[in-house]
Amino acid sequence: MEPESRLATSRPLPSRPPSALAIFDLDDTLLDGDCTHLWLEWIIECGWVEDGEALLNQMREHDEQYHAGTLNMTDHLRFTLAPLVGRSRQSVREQVEAFVESSVRPRLMQPGVERLQQHSREGHATLVISASMHHLVGPIADAVGADGALATLPELDGRDRFTGEPTGIQTYQRGKLDAFAQWLDAHDTGFAEGWETWGYSDSYNDLPLLEFVDHPHATQPDARLRETAEARGWPVLQWR
Repeated sequence: MEPESRLATSRPLPSRPPSALAIFDLDDTLLDGDCTHLWLEWIIECGWVEDGEALLNQMREHDEQYHAGTLNMTDHLRFTLAPLVGRSRQSVREQVEAFVESSVRPRLMQPGVERLQQHSREGHATLVISASMHHLVGPIADAVGADGALATLPELDGRDRFTGEPTGIQTYQRGKLDAFAQWLDAHDTGFAEGWETWGYSDSYNDLPLLEFVDHPHATQPDARLRETAEARGWPVLQWR
């Protein structure tokens, strides 16, 4: 059994190490909406799901649990991967590419994308770290021009087909920092010498990440994150 791909940047970092790093959440931070929910709607339209209404109702329940901080992420990931069981990596990739062009690009929040690209122009490394699955997050990170994407990987069998199981680090809550630490171990970044760090997220679930960076930003924050950001004097941004 193999993961869909390794946790790594989508493109090589510059030969001269960046002096700073900007980390962006994806759903409701750069994207107006949740890419997993949009993807499930897409594969329902593709005919990959028999009972689309039941699937979306379950997804709505998971959304509520996510915002409450009570979501069982393993169960959620298995749920979102179930329609892909037995499908080849290539067939899924083709649908994801079409999905990103048709459903994701029009919903990207341009002020957020511009902020990410501004970091790049200033010589900062940029990462998208999302609780959604890597086969969705990776292509979206490419679309916004990020240097890399960290997300939970789907397992593939010996025939390069989805098994329906997640594998490796689950990039949810503190798991985002664990995935980031693994990324650092795999890259000669110079981070130990002291990068300046920036972070952007809409969700209280990302509090560990926002507390880790030097410059945390709450973007379209949920109620708990807004309260925390205001109490701590963090910038609150509205990109929607």
